[in-house]
Amino acid sequence: MHLVRFLQLLFVLIFFFLPGAANACAVCFSGSEETLEAFYVTTIFLTLLPVVMLFSIGYWIYRKHRKT
Repeated sequence: MHLVRFLQLLFVLIFFFLPGAANACAVCFSGSEETLEAFYVTTIFLTLLPVVMLFSIGYWIYRKHRKT
C-alpha cells in the first residue's frame, strides 16, 4: 500500500515540476493556427458523429415501426 501512495505522489510531483511533460502533445499545443483549427474541427466532428448516428438509427426504427 505504501508503494502505491509513493508512486501516486511521484506522479503528481513529476507533473508539478515538469509542466512541459503535460503539454507534450505536438498537435494540441502547437503555435500554428492551422493546426489548432484542424484539431478543433476534428474534435467537433468526432463529438457530433455518434449523435448523428444514434439519431439516424432512431429515425429509421421510428419509420419502420410506423409503416407496420
